[in-house]
Amino acid sequence: MSEWQFWLVLGIIFVVLEILTPSFFFLWFGISAFISSILGTFITNKFITSTIFIILSALLWLFSKKIAKKWLEPKNTKLIHLDELVGKNGIALTDFDNENSGIVKVFSEEWKAYSEEEKINKGDKIIVLKRESNILIVKKQL
Repeated sequence: MSEWQFWLVLGIIFVVLEILTPSFFFLWFGISAFISSILGTFITNKFITSTIFIILSALLWLFSKKIAKKWLEPKNTKLIHLDELVGKNGIALTDFDNENSGIVKVFSEEWKAYSEEEKINKGDKIIVLKRESNILIVKKQL
């Protein structure tokens, strides 16, 4: 068996192992073996092709850890602490007053709200005065 054939068979074995396992571990060794197979057609020294295989495998494996870490990290979405709503602006989605609740939108989130004093109409700009549990007390923005 020539040098390139050895690396080709080894690459196929690694790809089959990758298909049979639920990880990304063997894929990088398979790619490295295929590259070593291509280089094995030009280089007949087993030490050099083995060194290339080891270096490529290590680099691809390390690089894949960074990619996987980036993919697995949760997106850095800004979570709003509920008390940060006080003093923020929003818009009324329904009509409401201090006795009947309505819906307002603050930070692209919809909240149940009551007006502090006056009637608030749909489309009015509001400002959050306080938060009581999951209900906002708001007033019309001037």
